[in-house]
This record gives sequence, structure tokens and C-alpha cells, in this order.
Amino acid sequence: MKIKTIIFSDTNNPSFTHLESVIADSFTSITTPDNISSVVHATVQSGLPEIALALKTNNMIFIYADEKIYHETKRSICKAFKFEMIHADDVLDKIRTLENSERYMLHALMPKNATSFPLSDGLFPGFAVRSKTQCIFFIPFSEDRTFITMKKYVFPYISRVYGAHLPAFNEYETAYAASILESRLHENAVQIAIANTPVCKYIAHAGKKIDCFADYISYAPYDASKKEKTAARLSAVKAAEYYECQFGASVIENEKDENGNFSATIIISNRKTAKIRSLSSVKDESHEDFITTVITEFFLMLAQEISETPVMTQEELKHIRPTPAIHGAHIALYIILFATTFFLTYVAASFSNLTLFS
Repeated sequence: MKIKTIIFSDTNNPSFTHLESVIADSFTSITTPDNISSVVHATVQSGLPEIALALKTNNMIFIYADEKIYHETKRSICKAFKFEMIHADDVLDKIRTLENSERYMLHALMPKNATSFPLSDGLFPGFAVRSKTQCIFFIPFSEDRTFITMKKYVFPYISRVYGAHLPAFNEYETAYAASILESRLHENAVQIAIANTPVCKYIAHAGKKIDCFADYISYAPYDASKKEKTAARLSAVKAAEYYECQFGASVIENEKDENGNFSATIIISNRKTAKIRSLSSVKDESHEDFITTVITEFFLMLAQEISETPVMTQEELKHIRPTPAIHGAHIALYIILFATTFFLTYVAASFSNLTLFS
């Protein structure tokens, strides 16, 4: 089986290099590396001849379009293939849930005989068009849509239509999320403290994919006496305070529910506000796959939070450090010191009075 990947995107897109290799790696279970080739084009017009050549020798053609040129690419490709375009009902159903949905109707245009791949908002959907000997896939190219589309739609479609077994896409997602986090860490150079929960051993293992991970990540003590969301929120904030970092984070795996499903809570705090996300396993999902999904989500959340939050100076961090709590032992000590001072002052005054009236 021969597979051709054609990406329409700015070659300066930081996602390109990593995504290109991940896409190629994901298909090695159904064909040999020699039968997988890829190319990138910055414009639609320059890539159309490449598609024509690919049709002559490849069984599967994957066309990825950057969101900035998504509509132009889709329109040009469908025109070149003479596909009749219609509004796909399953895409329309999702778009109609959006505010001002009439603005997004262009997203729902698909080849008449295509199988559509809409995500939850219906925007930038992918699709597949199949003949007896070939299949053309059209997939959005972006950090937050490509992998979800591949995992949710493309891999199951290939398995169903071609009877081919493809490996779980989780490991590729995690590697991709790690690359995004790596670039954000390099760009912002912020220190992050993570509460040392049991999940940290998995985080540390996944962090080995990030060259600078150890330079920016520290592990803070974790109090396991509290559980679930409260513990996650407190431990994220305390982790940041412990190392005086701008960001604190915590990932806590909760106990399995009555149906044996896994769940976890992710908290990321910037010392002023906190973002929380709860994840649950899907039916028949293994613990290993679930943890991989959690770590992928954690890396992506962390990368997003780093990008959206202005980096604080050390002076600014000082202003939001909490006043140390005054415990009972401290209060007792203060009382003793006050009483001692008062007594010594009284004695000194008494001696002074004796001397004065003698």
C-alpha cells in the first residue's frame, strides 16, 4: 500500500516538522516506510500538480490544510476532482449550535459522496472520498484538530474499510503535545512546580521527550491526606509557593468509580487564578491509555496557560506571596515574650523609683 501525505501550510509553522514525522510513523503498521512519502506546499496552486501525480501511484492520499487556507484548499481540490458539493447534515447539526451559526455554513460544504469528520463545534471538518482503488482524506492542519480528527475518525475509518489494524494514536498525541510544551517553555522561560503526586512518575517519563523539561520543571511535596479537586487545587497553589514559581500544577488520579472507570483532575495555577479540568476514561479504555490521555491533556493545558499568562518578574511574585500563617505555638510564644518584656520593664521601673526616693 502506497501512501502520500501533502500538507498545505506555511513551512514556518512550528507544528509542521513534528507533525509530518508523526503522521508518517503512524502508518508503518500497514505499509513500509519506503511506501510513505510527504511534501509541503505553501499555496494551493503549487500543490495541485503534486496531487495529480499522487493519484497515479498511491492508494491513500492525505491532504492536510492549514486553517488559514482551509476553505481555499478545499474548494480548489473539489473543483479539480469535479466533486459535487453539498452541505453535510452531520456538520450542519453541530454548526447550528454555535452563536451566529449562519457565518460558518461554508465549513459544512463537502463532496456529495464523502464521509465527513466533524469535531464538536463542526468547524474545519475533515472528510474522506473513496473509490474502488483509492481513498482521499482531507484533514485540518492545526495543533488542536489534526490529532483528534485522526484518532476519532481517520484511524477507525481505515480499520473499518480496509480491515487494517492501526496502533493507538495516544503515544503520537503525547509526543506532539510534548513538542508544543517544549516550544512554549523555550519562548517564555518560566519555572513550573508540579505537586509530586503518584501521576508524576508518568509525567517524568513523558517529559523525557522534552530536552529542556528538567530545566523548567520542579516537583514539590504533596500532601496525600486530602483528595480529589480540593487536594488538586491546594497542591497546585502550594507547589508554586514552595519553589516561588509563577506556575503551580497538580495532576491527581481519583479512585475508580462503581463501574471501574478511571478519572483524574488537572489543576494549573498562576498564583492568582486556577484552571481545572476533569477527565474520565471511555468504555474499555485501559489504564495505560487513560494515563497517556491525561498527560497529553496536561501538557497542552500547561502550554496554553504559559502562552496566555504574562510572565511575572520576581518582584511581582513577591507581592502575591501569602503572609505566613500564625499558628497556636507562635501565639503562645508571642504572649510569653510580651509578658517577659512587661515584667522586666516593671522591675526596671521599680528599681528606678527606689533610687529616686531614697
